[in-house]
Amino acid sequence: MSKRWGVAGVVAALVIVAGAGWPGGSATARATPGLAASPTPYPTASPTPYPTGGPEFVYVANAHGPVTAYPTGSTGAVSPVRQLADPGDPNTYWGPWGIAFDISGNAYAQSFLSDATTFVYSPGATTPGRMFRVAGPDSRAVAVDTAGYAYVTTGQAETAISVAAPGARGTAANLYTVPEVRRIPLDEGFHPWPGVLTTDTSGHVIAAVVRSNGNAVEFFTGGPSGSATPVRVIAGPHTGLGSCSSTCDQLAVAYSAFTGRLYVAVSQGQQTRINVYAGNASGDAAPVRVISGPATGLAGKVVTGIAGSQVDGTIYVLTKAAAFNSPGSILAFDRLAGGNTPPRRTFTDSGTGLLDGLGIAVSFVH
Repeated sequence: MSKRWGVAGVVAALVIVAGAGWPGGSATARATPGLAASPTPYPTASPTPYPTGGPEFVYVANAHGPVTAYPTGSTGAVSPVRQLADPGDPNTYWGPWGIAFDISGNAYAQSFLSDATTFVYSPGATTPGRMFRVAGPDSRAVAVDTAGYAYVTTGQAETAISVAAPGARGTAANLYTVPEVRRIPLDEGFHPWPGVLTTDTSGHVIAAVVRSNGNAVEFFTGGPSGSATPVRVIAGPHTGLGSCSSTCDQLAVAYSAFTGRLYVAVSQGQQTRINVYAGNASGDAAPVRVISGPATGLAGKVVTGIAGSQVDGTIYVLTKAAAFNSPGSILAFDRLAGGNTPPRRTFTDSGTGLLDGLGIAVSFVH
């Protein structure tokens, strides 16, 4: 593949996965045993009040624009209060699909297609302080662990997680390429979808994988060494993770350090839902809670990104009618939400309607 795709090539690539919400926006609604409704009422609000604004911001990776940030207490149509800009470097390609933060508050914006550059912004900066390319093309998502290792999912040649060393920094002379310190293969077919990668506080990198024989969430030992075999897998008929056979139930995943829970968004037409799992869930584990139903605002939508607050555990979900070229909204659910409960608040960008919004993250707070 050439170093950079032309505009026509990028548009053509996006048209393949646009329109009907491929893969998953037009999925026929299918009943999922045990997940159609919560068997018992769940609390719809936290037992104690939590801040609705706080020091955090929700960052959105926009495929054809800057990364934009909004206060977590936003409601309705709002304007971004911060932006992470394209540096305009001719040796990179700007097309953010993923966004993540490390424990120092640095933001990592991950491009899809072509050079698949990772742009790293120091706290408060609007232009990147360093850039690197550890894998590509078609790198969908980025995550960073507490030790500073960066994980990038790629897929055109091989579906895998490429691991970059802490502080990775490339140079323009070689398109900012840095060596992988490790590669972790994934047992899935390639489906270009953001939001498929996260890390937890136990040193794991966690990948949501879609498979024709049943979707899964796989946990790998993080860092520069470790097995290519997952140390733990959530998969099976009771998990409610769906599958990618005749239609594709896409996944997005986030781990909350506040609640110790794993949150997996399953995009499945009218059955779209948020499955909440125990932090140590394994095997054919049923969710401890499921957010699903017409009141949630999830039905008939696809979820391209999910993230959690460190301050109060609120879960933020980016929903769209179709993943690409479709307006979107961010739904904020209480950390204890379950069943057919509405979000505490909803917001979108007053200028763009989040038309190009894909992956999301909540800024790190010391």
